[in-house]
Amino acid sequence: MNGFDRHTSPIPIDRVDDMGMLESLAAFRGTSPEDLGVLAKQVARLSRAAKAVVLREGELADGLYVVLRGRVHLTRALPGGREIILGSLGPGELFGETVVVDNLTMTSSAITSLPTELARIPAEKVAAFAVAHPEVLRGLMGSLAARMSDVEAVASDLALCDVEARLRRLLVQLARRQGRPAMEADEGWVLAPVPTQSELARMVGSCRETVSRTLTSMAKAGDLIARGRRLTVRPQLMARFPLA
Repeated sequence: MNGFDRHTSPIPIDRVDDMGMLESLAAFRGTSPEDLGVLAKQVARLSRAAKAVVLREGELADGLYVVLRGRVHLTRALPGGREIILGSLGPGELFGETVVVDNLTMTSSAITSLPTELARIPAEKVAAFAVAHPEVLRGLMGSLAARMSDVEAVASDLALCDVEARLRRLLVQLARRQGRPAMEADEGWVLAPVPTQSELARMVGSCRETVSRTLTSMAKAGDLIARGRRLTVRPQLMARFPLA
């Protein structure tokens, strides 16, 4: 997955104030504190239960959202009532960047996977701010372009890679974006809570039974350690997919 705009401070993003949250996001860096303070006054913090639809595919986004805690899946409907998960966003990541483009609807739905806390800035406030601050517009457009590139990568993997290869790459990506280093440096990266096997199956275009067998095989090979909803991705697996 490409590097979307995200919070990079060591302080959890849900523990900083609205001004600090915006300052920590790449799209808003370089904006003066005075101007950013005006936008921060428009931020509303929301709590959503698991499996809540925040934005719907095919509709205009009502705001720019930042994940503060929890997880949000970006999903697309498929024929036959099925859906695929195109991306999984954790704390510090954005969605709804389409608000800066007139009449551009969401190409995926945003649905919470866990109880989730979000920050929302109304669409009209973000659009006006981006017009007045070209650096913010560039940043949000860059985030949107990275997301589109990521969707293309998902489609490519579905066409060219088997389930095991797709799952290995996915777990490394999730560990890097939403995980943390294990207490012992040589253990790897911890992802907790790990997405369910059904969610992982929808991310790699497979079924839960196949994902379950593949995870068991990877654990036996020493590539990961699974304990309930906690998964540790081992260093040898991380090393197979170095950062670009």
